[in-house]
Amino acid sequence: MAILITYPKRKIPVYWRMRLEQMTDVIYFPFRVLEPVKLRKEDQNRVRTSKALVITSLFGAKTFINELKSLNTSAPIYVLSEKIAKLLENKVANPITISPVENRASLATVLKADAVKDTCWLIGDKALKYYGDFAGEKVVIYRNTWDKLHESKGLKIFLKQKITMALVTSASNFDRMYEVMTKVDSNEYKRISYFTLGRSTGEYLRRKGLDVTVPETKTGVLEQALSDIYKAEKDK
Repeated sequence: MAILITYPKRKIPVYWRMRLEQMTDVIYFPFRVLEPVKLRKEDQNRVRTSKALVITSLFGAKTFINELKSLNTSAPIYVLSEKIAKLLENKVANPITISPVENRASLATVLKADAVKDTCWLIGDKALKYYGDFAGEKVVIYRNTWDKLHESKGLKIFLKQKITMALVTSASNFDRMYEVMTKVDSNEYKRISYFTLGRSTGEYLRRKGLDVTVPETKTGVLEQALSDIYKAEKDK
């Protein structure tokens, strides 16, 4: 019996790693491979000339720091969470504003309230489809990929362990997990209790008839999801 967390182990707070690992086996496997994208000149110009930049993920922040920060050192950066802000602090000269709630809609409301124009959202390719209704340019700065090597590693997880709970971070994350686990047992995925970081992923899983727990709070969603997993394991 084991808990599967589809998030990098290094990004899980030590406190929660220790609590969960004292109770049962915990496996950390993201079911994704993130890679920076080499921007075309027109996308570089969009970043360079934007009056505000928006970053919605930790890897997006890391990519900006390592690849793009020299393109625009003055535009304010709007971010989705305190974790993203902390990653950017002392690494960029740009002023940083944090969304009061960890979701895209809240961030868009902040931008509107600040009357921000010439906005550029720096996002991943899998997220692009969710930003059609948001004002501003969208520039894909990293790619969420998958390959046979990681598929093979994922397969070994389900061959060796019976997963009872899983933290799933996105729809694409679940789809890859599903493809792998159903090669071992076509019905096992139905018996897993799922936990998500946001409502959109939770709704995606519910439409498949799966048991899902979504954080009740809109901030600190990772910690809330881990707390929910801990409580569920403790109550078994």
